[in-house]
Amino acid sequence: MPKPFSSPSNNDLDQAFVLEITEAQSRMRAYIGKLLAFGSATDDVLQKSNLVIWDKREQWDPETPFLKWAYRICYFQVKAHIRDAGREKLVFTDSLLDTLANEHPSADAPQSQLEALRHCLTKMDPDKRSLLLERYNGEKVEDLAARHNKKPNALSQTLRRLRIELMHCIQTTGTSQPPTPSQ
Repeated sequence: MPKPFSSPSNNDLDQAFVLEITEAQSRMRAYIGKLLAFGSATDDVLQKSNLVIWDKREQWDPETPFLKWAYRICYFQVKAHIRDAGREKLVFTDSLLDTLANEHPSADAPQSQLEALRHCLTKMDPDKRSLLLERYNGEKVEDLAARHNKKPNALSQTLRRLRIELMHCIQTTGTSQPPTPSQ
């Protein structure tokens, strides 16, 4: 049976809780997404996790880190989802899930990847960079191929190689920061 009215102190705690859960949404989604390989169920599990977190809000101690507590609930919701989806072809084992769960996503990971992309694009040959940017600005392969006097299949292969080259550069740049001018 729901409480008819909350006392002011409970209302203040609920407001603080809403602030914590709101601020944690992107990190919780990234955490759940990592555990589910960013499958289509990520948002469903996040929603179920939010419901459980809300139901258990009175168990949260404001003196403890909210994300650590929320990640634990998300972890068990992912396990429940995997258990229920056991008929799927790709199901993570408990040991792999535990390993992934212990690696919390970094809040600045997307930003560092974007910086690595920018760095790698500036290192790329200007003609290759221009070709990639034309393609990713919506230009059709057929139109690009005609303009560059190439067959569409040949241009597609060139673009594929450039994407792989760019991916390798981003991966290596992400593991070792590019030197700054002062170094």
